[in-house]
Amino acid sequence: MSILRAEDVVKTYEREGASSVEALRGVTLSVTAGEFVAVTGASGSGKSTLLTVLSGLDLPNSGSIHIDGTEVTRAREQDLAGLRNQKIGFVFQDFHLVPSLTAWENVAFPAELAGRAEARQQARVLLERVGLGERLASFPHQLSGGEKQRVALCRAVINRPALLFADEPTGNLDTKNGEEVIRLLLELRAESGSTLLLVTHSDSLAGLADRVLVMSDGRIL
Repeated sequence: MSILRAEDVVKTYEREGASSVEALRGVTLSVTAGEFVAVTGASGSGKSTLLTVLSGLDLPNSGSIHIDGTEVTRAREQDLAGLRNQKIGFVFQDFHLVPSLTAWENVAFPAELAGRAEARQQARVLLERVGLGERLASFPHQLSGGEKQRVALCRAVINRPALLFADEPTGNLDTKNGEEVIRLLLELRAESGSTLLLVTHSDSLAGLADRVLVMSDGRIL
């Protein structure tokens, strides 16, 4: 069963004083529920744009995207926000933690937003699961890069999303921390039953996926 479907998606960025950039050029794809799909390609090939558009964080100029039966390209922003919170998790290269919230609060926030009474307890369990039980009250600036990304992983999976997007999640980490984050990402993804789309430059990581999509000049080869 397809959980994500994109048809003829085009995304163009306007540049001041220069010609526009066509980041996605008629992308069509379908992802099966539970699948692990790796997206590879050279820098500037459109990988990150593909993830932000597929996840509803940005809208395409044309084409359609369906997530679990909902056409996100026609949804209202209010509905999109609810969809992202309930069905989508996102792990960014730059962590994107809220600076004024502790690790515990950063992880619990999506669940609290969804109205889950057990949000704080679930956040604690997840943070302990990834070895951060003693860092609950730490703010992002007090955490190492590897710790920040583990917090981000917990935040992404706390609502057990149907779709999990990861954009170069180890890009700002050293090899040891990167390997640990990937191990945890794959374990948490398996436990939550999420479908995973992951952008990576790593051939070894891509080799773990069920399927690899190679991008070039805004197209899937």
